[in-house]
This record gives sequence, structure tokens and C-alpha cells, in this order.
Amino acid sequence: INTTYEQSDIEKNCNTKMDHSQSSSSKKNNHISKELLKKPTSSANVRASTNPGGISLLTSKILGPSLKSGTEGPVDLPWSCAIYSVMNWMVAFSDVLGIQIMCLKVLPHLLEDEKQRTSAQRVGLTDIVLRGMVVFPDSVELHILSFHTVVLLARPLGGKEGMLFHSSRLDASRIFPVGSCSGRNGIAVMLDSMKRFGKNAMLQSMACWSMVNLALIPSQKAMLVKLGGIGAAAGAMMMHPFDQDVQFRALFALINLVIPSSFLQATSSEAEAVRQQLGDLNAISEREMLEGKVSQIANLVVVAMKHFCASEAILNRACLVLHNLSLNDAYHTTLLWTPNCYQMLEWSMGNYPNDPVLQQSAGVALQRLKATLANDDSLRQRFTESIRVQQQESEKRSRMHVLSMRYQMAVQQQKS
Repeated sequence: INTTYEQSDIEKNCNTKMDHSQSSSSKKNNHISKELLKKPTSSANVRASTNPGGISLLTSKILGPSLKSGTEGPVDLPWSCAIYSVMNWMVAFSDVLGIQIMCLKVLPHLLEDEKQRTSAQRVGLTDIVLRGMVVFPDSVELHILSFHTVVLLARPLGGKEGMLFHSSRLDASRIFPVGSCSGRNGIAVMLDSMKRFGKNAMLQSMACWSMVNLALIPSQKAMLVKLGGIGAAAGAMMMHPFDQDVQFRALFALINLVIPSSFLQATSSEAEAVRQQLGDLNAISEREMLEGKVSQIANLVVVAMKHFCASEAILNRACLVLHNLSLNDAYHTTLLWTPNCYQMLEWSMGNYPNDPVLQQSAGVALQRLKATLANDDSLRQRFTESIRVQQQESEKRSRMHVLSMRYQMAVQQQKS
């Protein structure tokens, strides 16, 4: 890389944000990771022996040796300065795709550490990552890496991905400042990326994974739903019906997205900030956004349960989605008329008796549906008839499949 910057200017740029963390973390100068740090060679060995931070592979690639001076720039990178240094390079070289990708590949190793993650949230790494997605809209590799970074930035402190909405909302990580427009704009950029790269299964999987953690904050979840997050997750499931990772993470995202943000009180300053950011979208509630997609979601969930009936993890999440949909009595009829929904809940309970979460979610959902049937004789009769018709159709398809297999075998025998 042609680095024609003067050494003093580069040091000043790096030190601007490094100083904030050196005082509090100077005692914890560990090696970053095998990918970020590289053992020094030749003359650098002398410096490395006295510097507990080691030599940064990233910094040495960018700073050393300059074509202008022919001398090597500063390459020492203590652990306490790592996240600030990477962010500085992303800002300084915001128009260089290769450097952006190099930095994004390093970030997951840093963000696994909670102190580094907290520092990154505080100084605005999210905005830098999202800006890269806007500057390079056609780089699918950069967008995948950016979603991975958002996954870690939004991870609950002291927790892990996939925590349920009601149990982790207090410890979840806010990555968009309250009252700023970056929340709406950032989520819009992410959803636009999902739409642009709809055929890329890896990106869809990573994007759905990011929505799992974003939905843990009520204000972020409200914006996610109103900007089309439910439709984006459903679109990923439709586009990649046989990709296990996409189905698993999309179902995971839907678990929280199908529950209205009851924890976001209408009179709170946070709710007011969300209303200002959403503007005209405030006219539509989260419940109204969901109502138009309940039938589609229920059908996609059942299809995923059929395709991956051997995956306990997918059935576990699928039953949780159906359980959360059943919380609203108005959706019971839709669930009952979704082909094989009732049967798949029963089948899951019968085939996975040792999964307590699945047993509880599927069992409660079935109890609610049975209660609805018990209180409506007409609905119960029509539902019973629909079950009988579905069984007949299933038996018919099975017979046709057997006949088709026999015909193919007979043709092969004649040819041989």
C-alpha cells in the first residue's frame, strides 16, 4: 500500500482515540489474536521484547515501510488501543475497499471481549460499519462482514445470541444512540442490503442473526418491525427454503419480532425519540404490521418444520414462533387453518419429549387452540373436516408417489 502520509500525522490520528482507553486498560496488554498479531522478525524483535502489546499485522501492512521515506512506521499495538486503532484506519481509509474488509475481518476477534465491545459501542463503531455498507453497496463480502460485526456489537452484555425478549432486554446492548437518526437510517441500510443480496444465503443468514440481537432493545425492535424487518425475515425463508442456517436464524429473529414492544412505554423519552425518527410510519402500529403477515409466517414456519423435521433446534424455534403468535386470540383461526400447523405441533411434542422448551411452547400453543375450538362448535366442525380432507390428500399423495416409484423401476428393468 502506498502510504505517503507523514509519520507524525499518522501518530497524531491514532493517538486521538487511543488515549481514552490507555489509562484504564494499560495493565491488560495481552496479545490480540493469532490473526491480528504476528510475531516480529529481524530488527523488530528488540522492540517487541520490551512491548507487551506485540506487533500488529494490520498496522504493519498499512504503516510500514513508506515509499516516500523508506523507513518503517510505528507498528506497536497494545491491547487497550486495538479497537481504537482499527476504527481509525476504517475512518482514514474509508474509500479503500480492501482496508475496510481487512479491518472487518479483524473486528470479530476484538468484539468477543466485552470491554472492547463496550468501547466500540461508546465511540460509534456501528456508524462506521454502516457507512461502509453505503459507500460500497455492491460488495457482498463487505456486507456479510458488516452484519457479523453488528451481530457482536448488539450482543447482550454477559449473554449470548438468542435470548428471549422479556428476559434479556435490560442487559441488551444499545448500538444506536437514543434521539439520533442513525437508528432508523442504520436499520434501513441493513434491510436494503438484505433486499439487494436476496439470493446470497450467507448474507441472509448473518442479517437474520443481527436482527435477533437488535430486537432485544424495544426501541430498536419497534423500528425494525415498522421498517419491514418481519417481511425481510420471511423473504429470506422463502428465498432459501432448504438452507438450514437461514431457516434457523430467521425463525430465531421472528420469535421476538412477532411480539409487540409492550416494554416501550408510550410516555417515555425513548418512545418519543422513536416516534420522531419514524415520522409517517408511526401511523401504523407493530400489531398492524404483523397482522398482514401472520398467515405467511405461520405457513413458512410449518414448511420449515417439515423440511427440517430431524433438527431439534429448528423445531424448538419454530414452536416458539407459533407459541408467540398464539398469544393473540385473533390469530388462532389463522393458525388452525394453516395446513398441518396443528399436526406439526403435536408431532414435535411426540418426537422430542426431552426438550423442555419445545414441550412447553408447543403444549401451551395447542392448549390455546383447543380452547378456541371448544368454544366454537361451528369452527370445531369445520376444523375436523379440514383435518379429514388433509389426511385424505396426504394418503393420495403417498399412493401416487409409490406408483411413480414402481413405474420408474419397471422402466429401468425394461432398459436393462
